[in-house]
Amino acid sequence: MRYATLPTGWVARLALALLLALPGPLRAQGGAQGDGPFGLSVRPSDGGVEAELAGVLLAPGIRSSLAAGLPVRLLLVTELWQDRFFDSQQGRNEWSATVQFNPLGESFRLETEDGSVTQASSLEEVDALLSRSVRIPLVPTAPGRYYYLGRTEVEPLALSDLEELRRWLQGDLGPAMDQDTEVGSALGRGLRRLLVRALGLPIQRFQARSPAFDWDG
Repeated sequence: MRYATLPTGWVARLALALLLALPGPLRAQGGAQGDGPFGLSVRPSDGGVEAELAGVLLAPGIRSSLAAGLPVRLLLVTELWQDRFFDSQQGRNEWSATVQFNPLGESFRLETEDGSVTQASSLEEVDALLSRSVRIPLVPTAPGRYYYLGRTEVEPLALSDLEELRRWLQGDLGPAMDQDTEVGSALGRGLRRLLVRALGLPIQRFQARSPAFDWDG
């Protein structure tokens, strides 16, 4: 079996944090699941939705993770529901972005899922940019009464970063763990969550629901 060589940079810092965390209990830190710095507002013009994300990156744990060199990933999931006797989901959208601190330039890098990259001088500036960067392509397509549900999750470590660390700690297990399949992706996400919880790194979660509205088409 071939073992990966020792990586440098943030992986070494993360490995050190893992060793320091081993004596303590496994723990997960999270934000509130209800009210918080996340909201959804409906556009009267077309029944679309805007996400209000100001404040989701400003928790102390997220700040410390970025300062330690860990990239932070934000996932936003939005659903369009039709308000009926039995409510029915009419659409779903996922949007993600990553934030990383550059200690040499003392700047933050915001990259959204469409590949656009923005540099910012402070975390507060990145936080303000988030709401302007989100695009949610959901609108009602038929007359009715609707509402939107949304949730955000902010956590350290990108999946590719965890994969690099896993290979270093356990050796290269071959393509079975790396295949681009639903099972492989789910396993990768599970490994990432396990490591995040083992280190006690913060996971911020927020949920929101828009007011119900009538759409005439």
